[in-house]
Amino acid sequence: MSRGESKGFIVYYDNEIIVCRLSDDEAGKLFKSLFPYATEHIRPDFESSPALAMAFDVLSLAIDRNAKWYKEMCSQNRQNVMKRWEKNKGNTTEYDRKQSDTTEYGRVPNKEKDKEKEKNKNKEKEKEKDNINYQQIADLYNETCVSFPRLTKLSDSRKKAIRARLKQYSVDDFRRMFELAESSDFLKGKNDRNWSATFDWMVKDANMAKILDGNYQDKADFKPHEETREEREARLMREWEKEHENLPDYNFPPIPEGVEPVIWGDDLE
Repeated sequence: MSRGESKGFIVYYDNEIIVCRLSDDEAGKLFKSLFPYATEHIRPDFESSPALAMAFDVLSLAIDRNAKWYKEMCSQNRQNVMKRWEKNKGNTTEYDRKQSDTTEYGRVPNKEKDKEKEKNKNKEKEKEKDNINYQQIADLYNETCVSFPRLTKLSDSRKKAIRARLKQYSVDDFRRMFELAESSDFLKGKNDRNWSATFDWMVKDANMAKILDGNYQDKADFKPHEETREEREARLMREWEKEHENLPDYNFPPIPEGVEPVIWGDDLE
């Protein structure tokens, strides 16, 4: 399989038990070996380590299986394009005639269709904005941060800041941030500048991260928050969605029922 055929490979959660039995050094060697195998089908020499060789065999089989799905999908899409091309030979538009312009996923470029799709995406984004409960965040702040200036108005700039943070954090993260701020003497004004934090200061990206990291907690009371598996998965999913929110839609091969994939590799273009 060459890099031109696929943009990445998939590692499944089911493989975690195998990888976790390896040492950190072996796991690093295993991970690095997957890239040359996925792109050039180069197999590493792990015969001196049976556990490492077994782990590689399991992951490489998954890579081969997904590569087969990808090729079958592309082949089917090409056949569909050819059928459509043959059917519409006598009644083609300026976009249908450009058969060579079809993408690897078999989509014929259509500017009007793409514009409509982009317009629908923008509408969905507007709906998402409308679905955000800004007042819930304001109420959380007023109920928790009783030592700070009360929030009385949700201006457009404040809504924008809340909306931006909710792309990366959850409502529970806001609640925890407000609790940590309320328990911080420094943020409440006990510092050499006699300065105290405000809602607007807290919801800035860098400041929210520092509060959640415990940077402003009193040393005697500081207890680092241990992220649960569910919180970690939710955070990683939000980060992935934020990073890929502007990518075009693709028809990926079906994932087996009950299997949750982790996607590795280059960003799709």
